[in-house]
Amino acid sequence: MIAVLCIFFGFITLFAALTYVLYWYDTANGPALDDLRNRSQGRPRFYVLRGFLWALIAQTLALLTFPLGLLPERQRASRPSANTGPIIITIHGLYHNRSAFLFVHRALRRAGFHDVRSWSYASWSADFFQRSAQLARDLRALHHAEPLRPIVLIGHSLGGLLARHAAVTVGSNTLAGCLTLGTPHQGSRLAVFALGYLGRSLGYRSPLIEKIERDESSFGAPNFSCVALSSPVDNMVLPTEALQPPGSHWKVRWTPPMSHVAMLYHMESIREIVAWTKECASTQNRFPGGQSQS
Repeated sequence: MIAVLCIFFGFITLFAALTYVLYWYDTANGPALDDLRNRSQGRPRFYVLRGFLWALIAQTLALLTFPLGLLPERQRASRPSANTGPIIITIHGLYHNRSAFLFVHRALRRAGFHDVRSWSYASWSADFFQRSAQLARDLRALHHAEPLRPIVLIGHSLGGLLARHAAVTVGSNTLAGCLTLGTPHQGSRLAVFALGYLGRSLGYRSPLIEKIERDESSFGAPNFSCVALSSPVDNMVLPTEALQPPGSHWKVRWTPPMSHVAMLYHMESIREIVAWTKECASTQNRFPGGQSQS
């Protein structure tokens, strides 16, 4: 048993160390170092250390809770508020499952949002645009079934990229907001190490990223809140500038130093998620047909 635990924590430590070595190499040799110095008040290495420690904690939580996402989803008792409030849909990242948002779902329900749903996909088959098209179809069907209720998307990592692309393709009258967590909006240099076609397609400024941007240009900017929540020491999205989506309709909010996966578990990021969701729910006033009052 002790040997198994040593292997388990050894793997987590090695993974975190390797990704932060790559992060520091990329950051220290580029313009992102000056930004990190400013955000860390002249202590960039301290920020990186905090990110590394959070990577150990978050990766442990992710692996321990992962089996819960393989179980059948428990049906919750319907509440009156669940039939009138916003519908919140969370989308996990690459290689993860719905267990990724375990802590976030709990916090949202405690804040009074009772209709919180997971949208899952397989990381090993199909390509990005097949996944995005399926998400868009599901969103249109949901909006058709309940046109008076605002729909809010929250996606982590690749899940945020899927949410971003689906958000522009379904149209502004379907959604009330889109929030991404640690999403590689411009891809990531670490995608070359990914397993599977879907992961490798997420390279920095890859053809996939360029097509997403072309689609956004053709559909036009949405009229709802679009926020990218990002960590200044994200160890999976390189370079750091890749965390910033193009377009003036997107707002980037920087979190305290934490790792890529820690955005799902860190109390500061969870508080930001809940606050943003309340902001969306309070500012959206939906009418028949999904039109917003101006």
